[in-house]
Amino acid sequence: MSSVSEKKDFMKKVNIIIDTREQKNAHIVAVLDEIGIMHESKKLDYGDYSFQIDGKDFSGICVVERKANVNEIYGNVSSDRERIEKELDTASKNANQLTFLIENVQDWNALKSFSLPEKDMDKGRKVKNIGETCYSTLQAWKCGNRYDFNVEFVPDITKTAVKIVEIFYWYYHNYKKLTAPRR
Repeated sequence: MSSVSEKKDFMKKVNIIIDTREQKNAHIVAVLDEIGIMHESKKLDYGDYSFQIDGKDFSGICVVERKANVNEIYGNVSSDRERIEKELDTASKNANQLTFLIENVQDWNALKSFSLPEKDMDKGRKVKNIGETCYSTLQAWKCGNRYDFNVEFVPDITKTAVKIVEIFYWYYHNYKKLTAPRR
């Protein structure tokens, strides 16, 4: 089967699972609906998105943790650190693949250089270059001897749903190859 027909088959059969706690994701749901991908809301133990296909549930095995922007990541690493590290620790011990998907950021360099505009600085907030804090923390966390996850960037949020489907497709593609009977 060619990869194009294999991907089309995957897209017809896959059911994207969206964690019930996931918020502000109408742009993702709209694109999934537009391209005809099944989806449902269900509580996930960790991560925001996972998938099911052909009766197999990958929700504990392959997950995507979506972050809408640098501000959300900064909130996680500064004021919500204990919760996010607990979730990452659980995922790293149970999932084969965890992908941190960061929207509204081009790449690692853009993340590292992100600074808050003066008008967005809180009176109590002393850190302007929050991107550098996020960059350093994610670099440390993603290492194999810490939480072992991948980081992907989606600068255009209209492409987030497609990126999520692509991550799951390639995981499933490899899963099928690894579990295929040997000749």
